Order: sequence, then structure tokens, then C-alpha cells
Amino acid sequence: MTSYESVRHLIESVPSATSAGVRDVRWVSDAHVVGLSRDPDGHVEVFMAGAELVPVAAAVRDAIEFQVVHREGLPPFDANRLTLPAFEHFDQVAAFICTELLRHGADASLANAFAKTEPIIELAIERFRVSRQIVVGLTGELLLLEALCRGAADAQVARVVGSWDGWKRSSRDFALGVVGVEVKTTTGNMSSHFIEGVHQVERNIDSANGQLEDRLLLVSIGLQAVSGQENSITVPWLVDRIVERMRSAGLDDAAVSKFLSRLSEYGSDSGEGYEHGAQTPDPVFAAGFLTTFFRAYDMADEAIQVLRRQDVSVRAHVDIGSVRFRTDLPSTVSLGNPTVGANQVASAILGAFA
Repeated sequence: MTSYESVRHLIESVPSATSAGVRDVRWVSDAHVVGLSRDPDGHVEVFMAGAELVPVAAAVRDAIEFQVVHREGLPPFDANRLTLPAFEHFDQVAAFICTELLRHGADASLANAFAKTEPIIELAIERFRVSRQIVVGLTGELLLLEALCRGAADAQVARVVGSWDGWKRSSRDFALGVVGVEVKTTTGNMSSHFIEGVHQVERNIDSANGQLEDRLLLVSIGLQAVSGQENSITVPWLVDRIVERMRSAGLDDAAVSKFLSRLSEYGSDSGEGYEHGAQTPDPVFAAGFLTTFFRAYDMADEAIQVLRRQDVSVRAHVDIGSVRFRTDLPSTVSLGNPTVGANQVASAILGAFA
């Protein structure tokens, strides 16, 4: 029986592909049913040779592709390809998946072994999806916080850092005086965002529900995942920049510790809090991004056609608190809206905050 340790050693020896269409597949057993390779970006791939599999879980369906696999100097073969993220700990996940497939008899009946292993595959993929969403969201909020700290006067930095409420469940990601800021971050190529309720797209004018707002900005940030680029943005890099700015503004260790403590609470309800220092090398949080766009939409603009409270309240049989929707905001709504660029957005917010 092939052991987990032997598969782990095999994975460590698998090189990245030199071209997009050809793979160097290393088989886990002599039956040549379960194999491993890496794509040109280093992502581990688990190949399950044979007829097309039919996953039950949607997440697994999205992650598996049935295709003809081409190899250098060898005949092609049909296989189901499962691609895993290019993080070191997914080498371990891939090894576990392979050994589970073999333990359930993949060499004799791939379909049966896959059916028994699919829940494990789903768990690994779903955990990564949640982790990825948290990292993308945190990166966006820290990008804005870093820009605000950089643009603020020394005397403003403490208030700016204290305005960040995105680390906890709150009505706003940032509350800067009478300015409310919602940050939405995407890895897509447009400002398409899921809105958790109408409160995220309209000013708070009820003092019983929080701080009164004269202005609400929805900051839309686009990120592109990259690997190995020196100029990429990471969560640890942004945190270091914010801490450096806090210290240059004269804030003491207690203020820095308070910020880092709050930072560790971000996403902790999903089991993914970030401990700066201890988790700085963690490949999940060290994932690199480039900013593709940075826009701040003034949500008071009547040209922004989204659902608002008055649109829902006329429906007597609809619970307004249950309404969720996706909004696709254009790159230009009206003259001057949105404000474009991190520095320009920070300047607009700080100008109203002064």
C-alpha cells in the first residue's frame, strides 16, 4: 500500500511544467490511475486517469476538469484533473487525497474511490475558498488604511487607525467622523460586489442605529493575484507599512499592540484570524496582489441605480433585513464620481474628516 509519506516525497520531486499544454505526470502507483504534476505556476495537479467523473459537490465540480493530457515523448491519455492552490501546505493536501483514493481502491474502481474521497476534496477546496475571501477582503481594507495613514498628518494617524471597524462585525468598515466608508474588494475586472443589505449603500440618518453620516463612500478595489513579483502587495507588507507610519507619527507600543490585536480578530469567526509576526510566512496571508483599480463611489449620487430602503419598504411582505444583492458599478457614474486612485480616494476621505 502506498503511504502518505511516499506520496509527499513524490510531490516534492515533481517539477513545474515548462509549457501550458504539456505535463510531466508522476504516477502514485503502478496502475497509472492516480498521478501528480505541477502546472507552469507551480500549482499541484492530481490526475485521475479514466472516464469522466461526476462530482456531487459544486465546489469540486468547479475544480475538476476532464481533458486529454499531453506528455513529452509519451502518448496522451484521458484524465480528470484536480488543480490545487500553489501553497506549500496543499502539497500535504494533495498527498492525503491521493492516499485516500488509493485506500478506497482507485486502481480497481476510480469512480467508487472518488465518491468516497470527494467529501475530503470538498473540505479542502472550501477551506481555501473561505481563506481566500478573507485574505482578499483584508488586503483591500488594509490598502485603504495604509493610504489614509500615509496621507494623514501625524496628529491624525491615531484617529485614522482607530476609524477602522472592519476587523469586527460593524455597520461600517471605516467611520471617520460624519463620513462612512464601505470597502468592497474583488479579483474580477470590474466593480461587481455582493451587498449584504441596503445599509451598505445608503447613509445612516438614524442616530439610534449608529453614527449619523453626511456622506457614504463605497470604495471598490480590484486585485490581481500574482506570485513571485517583487512589487506585489501582501498582507504582512501592508501591516508593516501601517505600523511604521504609526511609529513615525509618535504612537507608542500600546497603540501598535491594540491595532495588531484588532487585526488578529479579522476573519476569526471563520477560523482565519491573522497574527502578525507569527503568521507572516503563512503562504495564505503572504499571497501577492497587484491593484487593478481603486475607486470611491459617492453613494448619494442619484445616477447610482441600486436597491435602497424606499425600494424595499413599499413591499409590505418583504423583510428588509433579509435583502441581499449584487451590484455592478460602472467605471464612470457621473462627472467626478467615482474618485479614482488610492491617493486621491484617501485625500477625499481625509478632507472630509479634517
